[in-house]
Amino acid sequence: MAASCDSWLAGCLITLVFLQLPTHLSGDADKYHLAPLGGTAELLCPLPLWPQVAFDEVRWLRAAGPGRAGAVHVFRDGQDREDELLPEYRGRTALVRDAREGTVTLQIRDVRLEDRGPYRCRIRIGNLSREDAVSLQVAVLGSDPYIHVTGYDAGWIQLVCRSAGWFPKPWAEWRDPEGRKLLSLLEVHSPDEAGLFRTAVASRIRDSTLGNVSCTVRNVALGQERTTVMVIAAPSPGRLSASEVALAAILPVLGLLITAGVYLIWKQRQSKEKLLYEQVMEVENLLSDHAKEKGRLHKALKKLRNELKLKRAAANSGWRRARLHFVAVALDPDTAHPKLVLSEDRRCVRLGDRKQPLPDNPQRFDFVVSVLGAEYFTAGCHYWEVYVGDKTKWILGVCSESVSRKGKVTASPANGHWLLRQSRGDEYEALTSPQTALRLKQPPRCVGVFLDYEAGVIAFYNVTDKSHIFSFTDSFSGPLRPFFEPCLHDGGKNTAPLIICSELLQSEESLAPKPEGKGHANGDVSLKLNPSLRPPPAPELPPLRDMIESWPSDVGPALQGFRAPSL
Repeated sequence: MAASCDSWLAGCLITLVFLQLPTHLSGDADKYHLAPLGGTAELLCPLPLWPQVAFDEVRWLRAAGPGRAGAVHVFRDGQDREDELLPEYRGRTALVRDAREGTVTLQIRDVRLEDRGPYRCRIRIGNLSREDAVSLQVAVLGSDPYIHVTGYDAGWIQLVCRSAGWFPKPWAEWRDPEGRKLLSLLEVHSPDEAGLFRTAVASRIRDSTLGNVSCTVRNVALGQERTTVMVIAAPSPGRLSASEVALAAILPVLGLLITAGVYLIWKQRQSKEKLLYEQVMEVENLLSDHAKEKGRLHKALKKLRNELKLKRAAANSGWRRARLHFVAVALDPDTAHPKLVLSEDRRCVRLGDRKQPLPDNPQRFDFVVSVLGAEYFTAGCHYWEVYVGDKTKWILGVCSESVSRKGKVTASPANGHWLLRQSRGDEYEALTSPQTALRLKQPPRCVGVFLDYEAGVIAFYNVTDKSHIFSFTDSFSGPLRPFFEPCLHDGGKNTAPLIICSELLQSEESLAPKPEGKGHANGDVSLKLNPSLRPPPAPELPPLRDMIESWPSDVGPALQGFRAPSL
């Protein structure tokens, strides 16, 4: 019991001594140790320890990332713990304790530039621990400086001294042959990728100065420096300077180059004069030939005017010829956007107020409020008419069966769309790429669409004044279908539907919706169509291509490049 009591008293005494340590700690963050790059650093733990006191654990730490610290060296239970250390410190650290002085020192071998920074020393005795910080500075002695001349200005020689690989930032100075310090005109210290400093110091000296000019770069932390010397000597008597030798060599060469240049300019001028004379003679010959051809060209022009009259007559009959191929078109409800409302006979479409619960099949438009015709055209000529009335916006035309129905669609012939659009009241555009603006003499209340599959023509007509609006020319492959889009309401000005004419238009008033129409599902407008189906049949004109082939052969060359209006 006496031995146990003595051990308990000794433990209490050690604890009491350790508890008294904080009164002697400063926690000074300015404590640091300087070590050379590649050497050995010795970091003394700033915690004062009682001599001969045994400790349970000594741990040296440093920041290993944001908000966390890593172990540099761990000594616990009488031995070092390598498995708990940061990888870059394994095998490079050792712990030295002086029990008599009560100090603990961390040794770091092969010091690297990355080792610089703060370290924390933590000592644990029993259940109590204390810690303090110390900093490590790594000093690097840079390369030997070198001097070079950058210029010469009014009796002054401009000099620059450069060196690299210093840490911390070095101090530099110039001295003249008498040992006097020269004025530094410019001093630049910039870190490289590794954090080491590159130094450049500029100065100048009189060209009459003779002797050694020195540049010294010093690492103040290590107390070491590097110096280089440049010798400025007077030219030897009777010898030519380098500039004089170079000038004597360059002047003859320069004279030869000037002579060669004058000769080449003279030869070039002679060639230009000869070429100009040949061109003048060629123009005179052309004018002579032109005088001979003038009479024949006058006759050809007269024939061309007659041919143009025939072509204009054929173009004016294009709308009437297109109507000979009238087809009755209906709408395909499987392709209609859910907000579109179709009439029972599938010849009238308008934009509703809300989406309808319709199946989302692959054929249905889900973004563009459009609908396709039920007919597929793979050959022949086809014509149909659509009543637009006073609508302010609409899109009509033809599209390929393979066009995308889902998401936003960019309408262009390259994407399989050949469409005509009215937007903002009286603006009309053909949706080419880029778009083609159109000017119409009279706004159409009824639009005719004509498709000639084999000829690759899609034409639009203003049925109101029987005029041609625009024509697409292309080559088709695969089925084509009529395209309809009544567009948005435009603030209530564009609520009227698009109406597909089931017969050729004879009286526009017959297509106007009745204001008090009742008894139709979904609010569809009631249509009253003219009972006459077609105008009296007219003799079909021969194709324009056959008419051209029947003309005299000598007119063909004069008509090359002429484009008749699309039919």
